[in-house]
Amino acid sequence: MDLRRVDLNLLVVLDVLLAERNVTRAAQRLNMSQPATSTALARLRKQFDDPLLVKSGRVLRPTARAQALVEPLREVLRTLERSVLTAPGFDPATDARTFTLMTGDYAEVTLLRLLVRGATPANIRFDLQPLNAAGLDAFRRFEIDLAVLPEHFLDSPEFATCRRQILLSDRFVGAVWSGHPYTGTKLTREVLARYPLLSYVRYSDDTNLGRALLRAGVVARIGATTGNVAVLPYALENTRMVTLLPEQMAHHIAETASLRILEPTFALPPLREFAVWHAERDADPAHAWLRAQLDPIGRGRVSVHAV
Repeated sequence: MDLRRVDLNLLVVLDVLLAERNVTRAAQRLNMSQPATSTALARLRKQFDDPLLVKSGRVLRPTARAQALVEPLREVLRTLERSVLTAPGFDPATDARTFTLMTGDYAEVTLLRLLVRGATPANIRFDLQPLNAAGLDAFRRFEIDLAVLPEHFLDSPEFATCRRQILLSDRFVGAVWSGHPYTGTKLTREVLARYPLLSYVRYSDDTNLGRALLRAGVVARIGATTGNVAVLPYALENTRMVTLLPEQMAHHIAETASLRILEPTFALPPLREFAVWHAERDADPAHAWLRAQLDPIGRGRVSVHAV
């Protein structure tokens, strides 16, 4: 293939098509019409002398040639953007930038407080996305600048080449409504066996906390569940339920939510969450500025090795 005849715009289209595997979605991401995107795909097929993407039900399946192009193409485009198209340096006082971050609900309040404390430049925007399957897919496609992930997420091989920085460190304590019939100060196995547990959905058996409860011989009866950790303390009022909360959160809102905090009598895993980003973003001055907002005095230096 003669490189002089390669249309770089077509390579951008190919990168998005390989990520989306759907012409309509690719067209939306590219701000192109669907016919124009289909035409570009036809030109790409002719350029590479390969179908590249073939119909398989409602999606397009990449050919072997296309699969082999995914990573080299993405790296070429990233290098081109960093080296040629991206202006050097970053001045938050004058440069406009939207940072997209992914985080769970527990970390979201703390993260926002770190990011917007003081006078945030008017031209800087923070867009927080939920930690879910769609968000993780966006992270893999380099559409998320930084993710805040629980420690057990980092065991996955997909984060092997990512950078990390400790962001939150806490521990779990028990909590009940201040008028709860149990008047003790300890969270024991017997308490969890006697009273229904208000459970956060991520306290399931496949999490560190869920496994720790099983190892401790805790047999808890689930009374209710919620997918929002911020709901837990306020939902305890006028109930016999008991729950588990991050200690700093529990103490911060104990008076407002009429909580009584219980000290666990068995071992529970620490609660640690990490800022995680792709290594390719290390050299981005804007991203370095973002990381500094999360760690302004150098607490927990950025790891230069794989997770």
